[in-house]
Amino acid sequence: SGVLLAFLSALAYAFFIIIVNRSRALKGMSNILLTFYALLFGGIVFLLRADFQDFLKITDLKVGLCLLGLTLLPTLVSTITLAAATKRIGATQACVLGVFEPITAILVGTLMFGEPLTTNIVVGICIAIVAVTFMISVTKR
Repeated sequence: SGVLLAFLSALAYAFFIIIVNRSRALKGMSNILLTFYALLFGGIVFLLRADFQDFLKITDLKVGLCLLGLTLLPTLVSTITLAAATKRIGATQACVLGVFEPITAILVGTLMFGEPLTTNIVVGICIAIVAVTFMISVTKR
C-alpha cells in the first residue's frame, strides 16, 4: 500500500511538472493561484483518503498548530517555487535541481539538529550529485 502511494505521488508530481511546463493556459496564471489549485486538489484527495482517528489523538493545541504550520508552510513554499522554476527554466532543469532538496534537508538536519550522518547517507548524497552532474552535462549536448 505504501509503495503504491509513493508511486502515485511521484506520478502526480510528474504530471504537475509536465502540465505546468506545457500548458499555454497556465503560462499566464500566477504561481500563487496555480499553487492554490494544486493544493486544493491535493487536499480533496487527502480528505477522501484520511483516517480522522489519528487527528483525534492530537489533544494539545500547540502541537496541533505546529503540525499545521509544518504542513502548510513547507508545502506552500515548495509548490510556489516549483511552479515558478518550471515556468522559468523548464521541467527538466527544475526536476534535476529538485534532487538537491533532500540533500539540503539532510545537511540542515545534521548541522542544525545533530542528526547522524551515516555512510549510507553520504553514499546517497554522492549518487545524487553524480546523477545531477550527469543530467546537466548530457542536456548541454
